[in-house]
Amino acid sequence: MSFVPRDPSSRAVAGRPSYLILHNTSEVVTPDPEGRRVLRYPRGAIVFQDGRVLEVGSGAELSRRHAEARPLNANGRLVTPGLVDCHTHMIFAGQRAAEFQQRLGGESYAAIAAAGGGIRATVAATAAERDDVLEKSLANRLERWRANGCTTVEVKSGYGLTPPAELRLLELMRGAAQRVPARLHRTALLLHAVPAEYRERRGELIALLCERTLPEIRTRELAGAVDAFCDEAAFSIAECRTLLVRAQQLGFAVKLHADQLTRNGGARLAAELRACSADHLESATEADWKALAAAGTVGVLLPAAALTLGQRLPAAAMLRKSGARVAVATDFNPGTAPAQSLVECAALAARLCGFDADETLLAITWNAAKALGVESEVGHLNPGAWGDAVTWECETLEELPYWMPAVRPDTVFVRGADLALPTVERRVWP
Repeated sequence: MSFVPRDPSSRAVAGRPSYLILHNTSEVVTPDPEGRRVLRYPRGAIVFQDGRVLEVGSGAELSRRHAEARPLNANGRLVTPGLVDCHTHMIFAGQRAAEFQQRLGGESYAAIAAAGGGIRATVAATAAERDDVLEKSLANRLERWRANGCTTVEVKSGYGLTPPAELRLLELMRGAAQRVPARLHRTALLLHAVPAEYRERRGELIALLCERTLPEIRTRELAGAVDAFCDEAAFSIAECRTLLVRAQQLGFAVKLHADQLTRNGGARLAAELRACSADHLESATEADWKALAAAGTVGVLLPAAALTLGQRLPAAAMLRKSGARVAVATDFNPGTAPAQSLVECAALAARLCGFDADETLLAITWNAAKALGVESEVGHLNPGAWGDAVTWECETLEELPYWMPAVRPDTVFVRGADLALPTVERRVWP
């Protein structure tokens, strides 16, 4: 049986009314409970009670039935569910802007890594940073995401490489989750790059992770999912399978960085394991996408990384034909995707793949929530879901992928509470 570590974001918001109605919208849009289509409620309203959605529907009707609820005026703007960023590498130190200039000059990702750059450069900077600075910087990034409309964010470890360093990052992620009201889903990316001390002892590393590190993460409730980078430059199909099968035996959800730089069977492994998601997939074929669809595995596209590395994203027509669920995420990391806005990544995907407005919304709400295994509670505004919602500075859903730079949120609700945005109002989460 899978488990989910205790989520501090489910605690009550002190000093806020528990019963309110958000009304006077241009429209409320939300995926349906199964995530198959987008429901639209022109001049709709949402009723929140005890942190969850009580009702969604006609504004006039709900206002009559819930006259005792505290009214909140949306001022004629669009309302959507809180967005879900299902793939980030948000805990790290330093930056790699110089590498970006090297790539612009024609140097390859592999050549930069061989010269000491790439993932290992960030690993070194992260190891040298103080714990309190790492934790605070992660909390600040989570606050930036919330200010951009993301109320649920997945954060991977991965810039530790060795088992003790990965455990350190997972512990700091738990501390950051206490600082901000956004939902943080912790993923242990235990196979990212081979640590130097294990370069000739890869089998020992895999055994250590399976026999000691995974059980410790489970006992300490440091993560709910386990991930691996399956690539010729990282870890093999066999190595990833060994780790992820053991993770599933311990109750973890599993995810996979798959078929990014080359097609090497990562998507097929994700389908074989019925993983929550297979992420990247720039080199995956239509047959691979059909395998993901049959397995119920979400395919996660990361347009910022593809753009940085000069790769193509799949066409929406092919993805529709495959039947697979598609999510879009930022892949926020200091190397290939220093992207700090999920809405802007969605706008890129809409242009590069050909998604319509409904598909774009599903990709950053319900489908992204399914990639985290939490689609019953976030990613939509149906009764019973957490009351995470956003009023946007626009009037129609079609505007979300249209404006560049991205349209900004007007108000962000977490658990039915209209929280201040410190980046805008210079107020602090209590």
